[in-house]
Amino acid sequence: MSSSEQYELYDDEVSASKGILHRGNGHENPVKGFKHDPCSEAVFWIIVVFSFGLFYLAYIFFKVYSPHWAMHIRYKSVSLDQAVLVLVLDVVTNTYTACEINTVKIEHSCDNYTALSGSEDGKSCANSSRDYMNRAGKTRLNSICEVTELKYLTFIYSRYIFSKPFNSFYPLTGLDGDNPLKRPEISLDGLRADDVLTLQKVYGPNEMKVNSETYLEIFAKNIVDPFYVFQLFTITVWVWSGYYIYSALAVLISVVIISIALRKKKREFEKLEKNLEVENSVTVVRDGCEYYVSHTELVPGDIVILNKSSHYFTFDGILVEGSAFVDNALLTGVTRPSYRYPDPDVLLQERLEKLTLTNHNNTIFAGTNMITPQSEGDVKALVVNIGFLTEKGCAIREESCENYSYSLDKDSMTYFKFLIVIGTIAFFVALLVLLWLPDEPMEGLVALQAALRLVTLAIPPSLPLALTIAFMWSMRRLAREMIATRNFRRIPVAGQVNNIVFDKTGTLTKNKVKYIGHLAVYRENSEIQLSGIDTSTDISEGDIQYLMATCHSVTPESMKSKEHTIDKELFRVAEWDMVKGEDGNLKVYSGKLDNLGEFKISFLRRFPFHSDKRTQSVVAEIEHENRVAYYINGMPQRVIECCKPKTVPPFTLQRIQAFTKQGYIVTAMAYKNLKEDKGRHKDLKDLQKDLVFLGLLVFGDTLADGAKEVIRSLNAASFTTLMCTGDNLDTAVYTARQISILPSSKEVREQDRVVEIKASLDKYGGLIVEARDYDDGSEYKLSSAWGDYWDPPSYVINGETFQILDDFGGTELDRVIQAGKVFAEMTPKMKKHLVQLLMKMGHKTCMVGDGSNDNAALQAADVGISLKNSESGIAAEFYSIEKDIRSVPVLLNEGRTVGSQLLTIFMFTACYSILGMVAESLMYSFFYELSEAEWIYIDLILVMSIDLMLGYSESRETISTSRRSSRFFNSLRLFSMFCFLSVCIAVQISFLLYLLDQPWYVHVETTLSELTEGSMEATYIFLLIIFQMTFPAIVYTMDREPVFKNRFMLSLIAVLYTVNTYFDIFPDKLVIQIFEFNVAPSMWFRVQVILISLANLLINIIVEIIFIINRPKN
Repeated sequence: MSSSEQYELYDDEVSASKGILHRGNGHENPVKGFKHDPCSEAVFWIIVVFSFGLFYLAYIFFKVYSPHWAMHIRYKSVSLDQAVLVLVLDVVTNTYTACEINTVKIEHSCDNYTALSGSEDGKSCANSSRDYMNRAGKTRLNSICEVTELKYLTFIYSRYIFSKPFNSFYPLTGLDGDNPLKRPEISLDGLRADDVLTLQKVYGPNEMKVNSETYLEIFAKNIVDPFYVFQLFTITVWVWSGYYIYSALAVLISVVIISIALRKKKREFEKLEKNLEVENSVTVVRDGCEYYVSHTELVPGDIVILNKSSHYFTFDGILVEGSAFVDNALLTGVTRPSYRYPDPDVLLQERLEKLTLTNHNNTIFAGTNMITPQSEGDVKALVVNIGFLTEKGCAIREESCENYSYSLDKDSMTYFKFLIVIGTIAFFVALLVLLWLPDEPMEGLVALQAALRLVTLAIPPSLPLALTIAFMWSMRRLAREMIATRNFRRIPVAGQVNNIVFDKTGTLTKNKVKYIGHLAVYRENSEIQLSGIDTSTDISEGDIQYLMATCHSVTPESMKSKEHTIDKELFRVAEWDMVKGEDGNLKVYSGKLDNLGEFKISFLRRFPFHSDKRTQSVVAEIEHENRVAYYINGMPQRVIECCKPKTVPPFTLQRIQAFTKQGYIVTAMAYKNLKEDKGRHKDLKDLQKDLVFLGLLVFGDTLADGAKEVIRSLNAASFTTLMCTGDNLDTAVYTARQISILPSSKEVREQDRVVEIKASLDKYGGLIVEARDYDDGSEYKLSSAWGDYWDPPSYVINGETFQILDDFGGTELDRVIQAGKVFAEMTPKMKKHLVQLLMKMGHKTCMVGDGSNDNAALQAADVGISLKNSESGIAAEFYSIEKDIRSVPVLLNEGRTVGSQLLTIFMFTACYSILGMVAESLMYSFFYELSEAEWIYIDLILVMSIDLMLGYSESRETISTSRRSSRFFNSLRLFSMFCFLSVCIAVQISFLLYLLDQPWYVHVETTLSELTEGSMEATYIFLLIIFQMTFPAIVYTMDREPVFKNRFMLSLIAVLYTVNTYFDIFPDKLVIQIFEFNVAPSMWFRVQVILISLANLLINIIVEIIFIINRPKN
């Protein structure tokens, strides 16, 4: 395929509408093309010059927050085939992104291509990869038949190829996807030179580089943040008004906040870059020759010789020759090495054409390491995906474009808009008070200044810093509990969780499997029987002993790890030793005899445990008996299906169920002798036919420390707890009952029953759903089994039923998931799909696993918690450093705490803003205003100190039984604020009227040219509101952690009240001079200010308790 159609777009693919970017998974993003407009560009720069750069600042603001508006300022709309920029609407996040269109020229060589070599005779290879590529370029210049242009854009680290016939962009994938480019020819001789040159142009270098930003770029984005733009507006207004000290302090605070943000953002980029930084070289086969190249030069379709390359993989691929042990710890957190080998069920050419990464037995992933090759000759792998197309790259891409169910930015923007609306209303109220209502209005410019100052009260300078500090305190509390996170912004999401899905093995149990015993097949009176359980480790049956010594994934390297697995326990009980033979194959010998010359077995082929097949097997040569046998061990039902029926004793399934219902893990054993070719070339399906049943192995596992207490505490806090495991259903139900995921026994109440759901298909393909009581087996009618939709019994199902319901069920699947408590015999894909279905039904879902088969589910969940202490794992956003299940309620509790803290900060600031605007408006009605010193005390001392302390309070000792809404705008929260503000504003107005009615009250004369400071009204409104502005910190923390339990907040409130009381009762001359107080001559009136404030606080507390805290719970 060296002709021009090799890399042309498929024109017979599914048609798409005009201007669409296809992201896969059904996501279609509208796109619009633009190119430079010289006239608009000239006008733009003229305006920038005449506005002294302010227009450019506005342009940057729109470019960051509203690129669809900014694009029209300097560009004009054109068709996509003429565009140089494309505006992409992300339908998931409803945001716009501007992407540049790039063009590459694809040179197509003629059909008379010959393999490139380094000599004129074409028989020897080039001296180096560089020499090879140089000669390839020169040769290609002489054989180019056609040159075409390929247009693409990069969106969230993925390339999308432009299709002119459909006017759409299609994702560029590796060899395992629906690629818009035709696949090059692939063989064990490697790619041809012209294919390599073309693919390098199309795919780019094999690397994962994030868009790291300089300090200047980060500063440019931060400075146009709405909060900082508002602060710039605030400083401008206050400088204009002559408040230079306040403005200087506000600038200082903004500089500190921006500096912290810059450093934090830069550190995140540096940490990510360090994790992705790789320096690696590989041996690659091209045109039948081997070359040593940088990993960045790899392209999909390359053949890499692994045992001649670096052991660190920088690509996703499949093994096509040889076998090896792979360490997945850097990617998944699993410390157990995995055995990788080519799929023996298909021929080599089929392996090269059937390029899927679903068979984990032959798959290697970027971010993993090869420990050691396990076969003679070269170990070769085919490169399928590179760069951000790999599994590791996809995880980084998904994290970068995640649509948070709780977004601090979203809530901040909503809050920002809310207060700007309030400020705008206050602006017009001020103009009304100063210009239209008085008989003699204030001068226009002075009134405008005063009205704008009122708007600046909407958002205090300390708010961004307060939010940052709240997260810092939260991360510190989690670190103290040995919990780490990759993304601190996800902490509040944990506070919204209502469904928690637990894996069983390694999560709810210790995964320290202990051998209990075995049951062997024996013959009695010409009938086969299954013996009672033999708990002795001195196993006399030959084939059972040989199976235990060989049918596992243990290697000399894995024996060194501390992880305790069922495979290690099996090999331990066998009491054999393992060595590596001279031929490279593993051998085991009986350690009991202490004689390497006897009882020796060699591994010929190994088939490790597969999560879909639920079995593992081995072809072994029993050298001391001069025979070759195939042994299999795994899920009893799967093993029995492979056995001759006459070799399986009667009542075997009943014996298995008796053990599993007691919580034991049961596996079945079988074997057969091989005669032809020692089974070297037989596929797995042939090997698993006509086996002889050997018996059963029984293992036990213990519950993880604290598992019972954790599940019971979560149930008591109204969480829905579920179990999703690959284990047997009966074993899973037993464990679930031990830890209270399921009721401990059958009760009278319908919701305490346990109902097993089974699904099957009739001969016509119709769905059949059966429901039976799990304990007594009595049949339930379908309607009865579903029960009350809101209070049904507990359903338990296995993976087969789940798959059938998913494929053919409708409402049945939804109802099973709604009331399902145990999902057993589930594959990793099923686990992920279950989590996705729960989220689709509106549940905020947390997945808790051990980071192995749970990776996909951990990544899909709203909150993923890995109990693997591998900081390098990328599946979960939270992980327990000490692998402790008790970290789950701690994290969920912390999520609720920090979510509540952030909302308390928002509500405190909103109350401050509105109370300040009302107080200042009241002063405007008398042509008075508060002094600069008074506003400095309010904004930069009182409000800032409280804001910073609101994020410090500790989490509750136990999780609250109620899950409050995390949104700022909900009816309850708005009603609470309305009640609070109504009481405080009523007190302000009543207090002002009371002041005016005092016999010693003296009115201060005003002018129309400026507002007057130092009036008695301004003095005592200030002394009242500095008490009122502390009230939200007391009132809005009562349902979480009262002030008296937060020693820092309590100390701060005590200090502020002492200072406020000093200002009111005993102000000295310096205070009077600085704050321009007009002190009342009556000491009793000054005391009344304190009493009125306390009464105000008491009323607010009573209203909050009656109408908010003690409201009826849903």
